[in-house]
Order: sequence, then structure tokens, then C-alpha cells
Amino acid sequence: MVDGRLLGGIAAAALAAACFDGAVLLQARAAQAVGREHGLRLSLLARLARRRLWVLGTAVAVAGWPLQLLALSWAPITVVQPTLALGLVVILLGGSRLLGERVGAREWGAVGAVGAGVAVLALTAPGHTSALPATGPAIAAGAVLAAAVALPFVRGRDGREGGWGLIVSAGCAFALAALTSKLLTVEAGRHHVAGVLVWAAATGAASAVGFLADMTAMQRFDVTRVAPPMFVLETALPVALSPVLFGERWSGTPGGGAVLVAGLVLVLGGGAVLGRSRAVVDAVH
Repeated sequence: MVDGRLLGGIAAAALAAACFDGAVLLQARAAQAVGREHGLRLSLLARLARRRLWVLGTAVAVAGWPLQLLALSWAPITVVQPTLALGLVVILLGGSRLLGERVGAREWGAVGAVGAGVAVLALTAPGHTSALPATGPAIAAGAVLAAAVALPFVRGRDGREGGWGLIVSAGCAFALAALTSKLLTVEAGRHHVAGVLVWAAATGAASAVGFLADMTAMQRFDVTRVAPPMFVLETALPVALSPVLFGERWSGTPGGGAVLVAGLVLVLGGGAVLGRSRAVVDAVH
């Protein structure tokens, strides 16, 4: 029997996903209209802020964050982060309805894989935890992710940064934002206002840097090359770190975690296929 709070967390995560990826439909074309010379620069954000559609998309994305926080308050990050893959269905349907793109059996199969994976995760999820991570693992994980995020910015902004550097930077930034969002909910549960403010600022900073790397990658490379690996990173990294940082024990789940991993693989595989779908590609171009 699936716990009611877990179901509520999954529902909140699904609504957050609709906001996040609905925003992508509004934002992506605006980003591609800005000159590539602004890649990895704050001037990219300044120019985008002048475009009404991009501002609307940003507002929609921001509206999704409280829903993600609610999801993380009720459900383990092992379930919440993969559930965000349901947002790709929003882009798929947007590309189909708005642009008349045909959605074939391959795409519907991918949608089914994502849905089945989320269902498996819901049925085999570890318990929700509200523990702060140990200092050592938290610093180590944060340092590695931050280094990966910073690398393209350290190398320079001359337009020669390779696709993988930008993809890894954006994926790790969004993974870091998910982890700091989880930490925010833990501090909120303990009524630590200072901690909430610190992690809110960290989430905002990670999201902004991730957005810069993401939009720069979308400017320079085909979305079918960028979207799938970025999606895998931002989904898999928080899940992989959840047992170490937040004590979400997989050993007590069916198959000692094997069934849970199978559900995650379904989500990642289905999401990667959707990221390469022509309907999705055209919707964000």
C-alpha cells in the first residue's frame, strides 16, 4: 500500500514538472534568438529579461519550485527527482499540438516507460527522511558538483567550450539545486530560518548558473545532443547521492534496491528517448 503522503509528494512533483517544462516551451526560442557571443555571460540573462515570453516562462518555472519543495517534504528525493521527468510529456504534447508534429509509437513507448518507472519507484520507495547530511560527505559532494559546474566558466567564454563541458555543468548545477532544495525543506521542518535562507540562496544561484550553461549549450549545439545526457545527470545524481547524504536506505526496498534501480532505469531511458523526439526538439527550437 502506497502511503498517502508519498502519493501527495508524487502529485506535487508532477505538477512542478509541468511548470518547469512548460516554462521551457516559452523560454527556449527566446534564448536561441540572442547572439552566441552572450553565452555564459550575465548579458544573456539581461537580454532575455527584455522578452515578455521569456519572463512569462520564468514566472511559470518559479511557480513550480514551491511544488517541488512540497514534494520533497513528503516524499524521498529518490522518487521526487525521477518524477520530474513527467514534464517531458508536456513538451512532447506541446510539440504535437502547437506544431503539428507526429507522435509515434517510439515516443508513446517512452512515455509509458517513464510512467511505469515512476510507478515502480512509488511502490518500492525508501522511507522519507528529514536528517541533515554528515559534514564530510556533504562537503565532498558539494565540492565535486561545484567544480563540474564551474569548469566552463573558468575555461573562458570565447565560444570554444565543448558540448560535454556545458552539458555536465548544467546537469550538475540542476542536480545541486535539487539537493539544496531538499536541504531547505529539512531546515524548514526544524524551523531554522537562517538555514532556509542560506539554502534558498544556494538553490537560486545553482539554478541561475545551470540556466546559463543550459541556454548556452542550446545556442551552440543541437538539442538532441544536449537534452538527453543533461536530463540523465540532473535526475540520476541526486538519486545516487540520496543514500549517502539523506539516509534514504535502498537495502530495505524489494530486491535490496534492485527493483528501485530498474524503475530509475525506465525513467532515465524513457526520458532520454523523449529528449531526442522530433516533437520535443521542434517545440524548444
